[in-house]
Amino acid sequence: MLLSVGAKGYDKATVQEVLERSGISRDRFQRQFGGKEGCFAQAYEMAADRLCAEVLEAGREAESWRAGFRAALAKVLATVAEQPLLAKALVIEVRAARGQAWAKHQQLVERFSRAVDSARHEPTARATATALTAQFIVGAVEEAIATEIGAGRAATIERLLPDLAHLAVLNYFGEDEAWLELRSADLAPVEPHE
Repeated sequence: MLLSVGAKGYDKATVQEVLERSGISRDRFQRQFGGKEGCFAQAYEMAADRLCAEVLEAGREAESWRAGFRAALAKVLATVAEQPLLAKALVIEVRAARGQAWAKHQQLVERFSRAVDSARHEPTARATATALTAQFIVGAVEEAIATEIGAGRAATIERLLPDLAHLAVLNYFGEDEAWLELRSADLAPVEPHE
């Protein structure tokens, strides 16, 4: 289902195609999923839970919030590059599906936001950062991913890692720390604004 939705879009993906790919009967499909929406919702939940666990695990062992965020974000972007149809289904087409899948998507965004928000507990975090800061960062990452997939640039999406990591560090730790994030990625040696 996820591959069909990623390839054709939610509205154009058909149950028939899923039946042909999976080899199950229409009767069994109806009993198990109830229809296209139920199948997509279950497939979405399974894939999203697995991805979420992998992403959070990637950042868990890091020595700092900054390194953990970078590792988790690198995992997300690598997954998009390696599995663009899955990424399209999970990030873009879930909006067309709505229903249970959309509710799961919102839970996933909230879970990532809570993980990102742990930056506020770091000793050097800016006092101006709020829970909304994390929602902004997760939303910006999601929108950047959707834009790249929509433009057919999923294969090169990992190039966004320094800029997206910079955005997160800037919002939590300020310009000097964000500059260090760009420097650690060996980006262009442009001095920060004074």
